[in-house]
Amino acid sequence: MGRGLRADVSLVLPSWGPTGTLSDHDRVSLSDDYRHLDLEILLNVDRPELPTVADCSLGLASDPVDAARQAIRAWIETCLVTVIEVVEQRGRLADHFRSADEGGFAGWHAIVGSVTRWSLDGSPSKQEWFAEAMPWSTLAPVIATGLDRPHLNGVRMLVGQGGDYTECEVRINGRRHEPSEAALAALNWPRSERFGLARTFVLLVGPD
Repeated sequence: MGRGLRADVSLVLPSWGPTGTLSDHDRVSLSDDYRHLDLEILLNVDRPELPTVADCSLGLASDPVDAARQAIRAWIETCLVTVIEVVEQRGRLADHFRSADEGGFAGWHAIVGSVTRWSLDGSPSKQEWFAEAMPWSTLAPVIATGLDRPHLNGVRMLVGQGGDYTECEVRINGRRHEPSEAALAALNWPRSERFGLARTFVLLVGPD
């Protein structure tokens, strides 16, 4: 990325929608307006030709302000830390995986942020599965078909599920990639009766 790179964060916030109280029986929509934020990192405002790092995040609180805080906190812990890590290269905020490492992504240097979670019963099972299974590595051949940049691609992965409701998301550079989502949904991650979700973000720097 080069010395002197700075990251300028531009937040694009949707209008607030109606609020409600989350219960065990809610089918939580991952696109509810007041819960959902679109965010973008401009790597250098003086060089608009550089790619941006786009992501979105979700807050599940019934209060719009609390939901926004939740969403931004999850985004910082998963996405923003990977961009800072590209600049620092110290392994302080995110994990580094070379292409040949266990948990690596074939052909790319992968920088992986934290795995964040939220669940009605407090269970960390989906979060633990992400950390242990490292599904970005398993799904690398499928995800690779959606990579549309030669040097920097951001991949957000999310599993949300409770009872008979399931939502799996894989976004590549901010856009949903259906083949990767189908492949993620088919993996053996923990199912539960009560709703819970886990998410992480992988920044692919390459070629490795």
